[in-house]
Amino acid sequence: MINLKRLWHDWLIAFIPIVSVSLLVYIFIINPNAKIELSSSDEVNMIYSGLNASRFRFGIIMSVLISSSLSFICAVVYDIYKLKYMMPTKVPAKLKSKYIRNQTSFRSALISTVFELNFELENNEIKQFTVTPEQFSLVFENNKGVLTYKEHSKSLFLGFEVLEING
Repeated sequence: MINLKRLWHDWLIAFIPIVSVSLLVYIFIINPNAKIELSSSDEVNMIYSGLNASRFRFGIIMSVLISSSLSFICAVVYDIYKLKYMMPTKVPAKLKSKYIRNQTSFRSALISTVFELNFELENNEIKQFTVTPEQFSLVFENNKGVLTYKEHSKSLFLGFEVLEING
């Protein structure tokens, strides 16, 4: 499960400096807004200034769009890095339920199977994980043990050590 609140928080942190730099580069380097007189005709100069204004607006819009894209890439890379190198969390938990879901892709005949485990922690919080078929088959409902996982913007199941078997 992806924590969208955390992902957008990381995106916003990356967006503010990237959009600032992008706008400054566009305004002061790419479009310095130099006034050039093309001819002595006022009509030609008005057309040129109109084109220059629309080009400036287009540049600002493109700077914001490019900054948004770069910020999203930075947020995703940061979340992957954070999830990979963070310390795993180990907590006592109880396996509440196991689910097997079949899902289809949009406009596709392919069916995929998703294996889910739902754990109840000591503080009655429910954690849901998508696991492999091997991990799914090794645990049973109502087993108690130590749940090991990592969580930043998404939860990553690492293992469940069974300490007590309850039928």
